[in-house]
Amino acid sequence: MKDIEGNAFIRYLRERTLGTTKKNVSDFIEELVNWDVATREEAAKSLGDIGDDTVIDPLLTALKGDESEDVRAAAARSLAKLADGIAIPKEFGKAIAEENSPIVRRAIAQALGEIGNSSAVKLMIPILDNEESHWVREAVIEAFGKNGSEDFGEIIFKHLKMDSSEEVRVQAAIALLKSKSSIDLDSLLICFQEEKSDEVKSHITELIAKKPDEKSVEFLTNALENEEFKLTQAAVAEALHTIAIKLGYKDENEMLDSL
Repeated sequence: MKDIEGNAFIRYLRERTLGTTKKNVSDFIEELVNWDVATREEAAKSLGDIGDDTVIDPLLTALKGDESEDVRAAAARSLAKLADGIAIPKEFGKAIAEENSPIVRRAIAQALGEIGNSSAVKLMIPILDNEESHWVREAVIEAFGKNGSEDFGEIIFKHLKMDSSEEVRVQAAIALLKSKSSIDLDSLLICFQEEKSDEVKSHITELIAKKPDEKSVEFLTNALENEEFKLTQAAVAEALHTIAIKLGYKDENEMLDSL
């Protein structure tokens, strides 16, 4: 029998013998270090739910050194639940820069987003431009959006305009909708014109509607005529109504007739 199967079988026998006996912290820490991958991953998850500071060091050790990317990712998610102050975010900043697995980098990015404070989230800025995995870039942008700080507006907008991944650009638009950042209308209109993805374009339309101005109307009404962009057409119809009301018109028809 392979070692991993042997470990799992021993674990099964031990749990059957223990019955309903509740595991303590030391049990989970021992499993995190010495058992098979599946058990280590479950132990990492369980330690995050305990909320005891004594589990931080074992989880950090697992994050930095476990051979399994699934265990390292689970350790990152659990550490996010225990992050109080700046020690864990700093460790995350080091780990994400040194980590080879995009699965773990994504988990760390999501964890930093959950921690929430701007100092923690800023740790991801240096790695974003060089990140090859669009799944990781998407998670980083999502973390910026969750934070809501205007500090991230410029870098989010850069990825809305230029990122090669449609998924990242969608997330960038969503992040800007949540953010306190203010992107000037002319830049948004240029971005709207140049964007080729229907989904991304529809989200940019929502951003434009947040800045009611009559010069947006021509851009948006032209988009209504393009049958290839169904999502954008629906978003434009709603945006024109929103802009009309905010500009003091009865509805979008009155606004269009007046221009």
